[in-house]
Amino acid sequence: MKMPQLEPRSISFIEKAGAFLRAISQTARPELIVTAGAVILLVLNAQRIVLRKAVQPAQTELEILLERREESTLIVGENIALRELKSRDISRFKSDLSLLTQSRRALYEGGLQLQEEKRLLEKQWEIMSTYLLIDEEAGKIHVMREEQSLESYPIEYFPAQIFGPQIAALAATAAIVSKERFAHPERGKSEEVNGQLQWEPPQVGQSIRSNALGEYVMFTKGPLILHGPPKKPEEHGAFAHYCLGLSLPVARRLYTNSYIGTKVKFKQAVSAGFSQGVRR
Repeated sequence: MKMPQLEPRSISFIEKAGAFLRAISQTARPELIVTAGAVILLVLNAQRIVLRKAVQPAQTELEILLERREESTLIVGENIALRELKSRDISRFKSDLSLLTQSRRALYEGGLQLQEEKRLLEKQWEIMSTYLLIDEEAGKIHVMREEQSLESYPIEYFPAQIFGPQIAALAATAAIVSKERFAHPERGKSEEVNGQLQWEPPQVGQSIRSNALGEYVMFTKGPLILHGPPKKPEEHGAFAHYCLGLSLPVARRLYTNSYIGTKVKFKQAVSAGFSQGVRR
């Protein structure tokens, strides 16, 4: 804010009055000096009044500016407080957002784990509820899921035919205990010796066993063996087992749709004409 300035005429008058007083102070009479001083004081008072009138608007404006400064100071304080509150809110939001992201990730991973467990349970239930049903009267073997037949395939031998020398009786229900894509020359052997498990894997090559059973071989807990066409029929006839006479496509489908532990059941009991074996 600019302060009002004295006019050049006022300054000149004061200088001239001062020079006049200095000049006459040495020769003038006291009455004249007093009169001149009074006149000068009156002039100075008039100048003071003029100066006050000139300063009054600036004084009012200064007061207004001071009030605005106080208001601005209060607003600045409020803005600083609001900024601190917003800063704390942003920090809390970031922290909560991080926790929310972790919770969503945990929820997503938990959902994936539940889906995987559900898939495994469904697969286990599928394995547990799937079994093979041999219908000798219809000459078919069915892939069953509970009481529903999923697939049906023809069999050549019904009832099951015995090959080879005399073997144990055929049970009404038997579980698949092992599967071989190609019949091995001999089955692997495992035994426990001095607390250690020793395993002899199947050998490679040909033998009566591999030539008799061919491909897609499913061994049951009993003399029944499900397999595709033999490589050599004469060796198949000499290999001791019960056979259903499956074709290669049927053996492939049964091999795919069965599992270790899948049960093989007979729908009909052994007929009177079923020789060379008694099913229990």
